[in-house]
Amino acid sequence: MSVMPEKLTTKERIIEVAEHLFAEKGLDGTSMRDITDGARVNLASVNYHFGSKDGLIAAVFDRHLTPLSEARLAMLDAVENAAGDRPPPLEKVLEAFVRPAVVRTSAPCREGNPFLRLMGRCLSEPPAYAEKHVYPHFSNVVRRFHSAVARAVPELTGEKVFWRLAFLAGALHYSLHAWNMNNLPLKPDKPLDTEELVEQLIGFGAAGIRCGAAGQVMGRPARTDACNRGLSD
Repeated sequence: MSVMPEKLTTKERIIEVAEHLFAEKGLDGTSMRDITDGARVNLASVNYHFGSKDGLIAAVFDRHLTPLSEARLAMLDAVENAAGDRPPPLEKVLEAFVRPAVVRTSAPCREGNPFLRLMGRCLSEPPAYAEKHVYPHFSNVVRRFHSAVARAVPELTGEKVFWRLAFLAGALHYSLHAWNMNNLPLKPDKPLDTEELVEQLIGFGAAGIRCGAAGQVMGRPARTDACNRGLSD
């Protein structure tokens, strides 16, 4: 683990150390002794600030996911207000979903972002962690973006909107992880900067969400493509 900045408060230092350890060892694999040794505090200090290990876990997730959700919803509010009674532009809706995640990941230093590794663990470790600490942050976000995409592409059923947003969320998480860790199996000629990554993700997401709505996909008539058959159901 890197040396902690000296200007952190005790509470901030505990969260910082816990985040790195949770990413490295997992939530179950990290003991309170690991955290107190790393943060150079005693157990009473952790209990004073967070009440328990579970409270500390919640604080680690809140630290990142609360401002991320707030930024996404603020951008979406602006898009919907600008659209008025018209359907919001799909690309603008997706930008509100993608950009805050990319920007927060890229600043101030994105190399080996421990929180991304922790989120990756939550996808593979027992689902109780995600259900308790991650999903509550996204429930309102998912509802809002589902509604906005459904208005932007009204020919899609609600089920298709749900799954296509899920596919985009998966692509976003993998892309951020690979971008931060620089561990793509095939190295591109040049790495993407923040704006290029946002642009690529929006383009990819918009094309996938519109699949079947543009008349022709993969060189085959839309009415025969697997993406489109359910649109007229």
